[in-house]
Amino acid sequence: MKSADLSFCYREELGQYLALPLEALVSKKFTSSFDADINGFLLHFTCREAAMTPLSLLLPEQIINEVQSGWPVRFFHDRLLTGTYELLAAPQIPRIVKPERVDLVILQGNLQQLRRNLELFGRSSPVLDLVMQRQEQPFSLAGASELLVAGEADLSRYARFFGVGDGLTPSFDDFLAGMLFVDRLYGYRRFVVPEAFWELAATRTTRQAVQQYRFADNGHFSRQFEQVAADLTQRQVGSAELVRLLGWGHSSGTDILCGIWLYFSQRVKMIEKI
Repeated sequence: MKSADLSFCYREELGQYLALPLEALVSKKFTSSFDADINGFLLHFTCREAAMTPLSLLLPEQIINEVQSGWPVRFFHDRLLTGTYELLAAPQIPRIVKPERVDLVILQGNLQQLRRNLELFGRSSPVLDLVMQRQEQPFSLAGASELLVAGEADLSRYARFFGVGDGLTPSFDDFLAGMLFVDRLYGYRRFVVPEAFWELAATRTTRQAVQQYRFADNGHFSRQFEQVAADLTQRQVGSAELVRLLGWGHSSGTDILCGIWLYFSQRVKMIEKI
């Protein structure tokens, strides 16, 4: 066992999904992260705090680089063992708390800024074409616009669009999860997630996308999108911040921000009518 002054940390929300201790094998190695399949969930190991979901562990980059598929992982409250490493736990990363109040003037300005950035710098995806109402609407999302305009709240009604788009979390799933996340984070709870939703999603999209829906249903996401969703109602968010998020993943950043933008835009219109 290597003696190294290295540590790891995790989000305090992890306990809402998995109980410690845990044992597993590394199931998938990526360029800058890896996964372990544990009790039906995917535990994600990364060296980027901004990318952490509730089921992410933050590790030193040198360990991320060395780990190989099949390595054992033993995860305790106070330490982590993998390969020849034993790491001690650093303090947990606290949750991002939703704002106590919404500044509508700031929010409206940020929504205008976000829309401009989506139009100029958003990565190509069927969701971006749909939300920006571009001339040629994607055939794969035919009928989605009508549901969104009607304000359909039952998420199982969107099932035929699950899995549309590329990537580990396909475009429409990123988009819908982004909407659900804001709905839960701010406590509006307009969306209804019936029990049938989880079975439908599991048969039509990826495990990563289903897990992201579960996070969103609890008001959780990756740290970077939690932070921007909280900031949009409190301060002017700069274009550079938004462009960085738009470039996240294949088109995930763009699709998630489309969902956040559309949900907030619809919410503002509802408030203005009251």
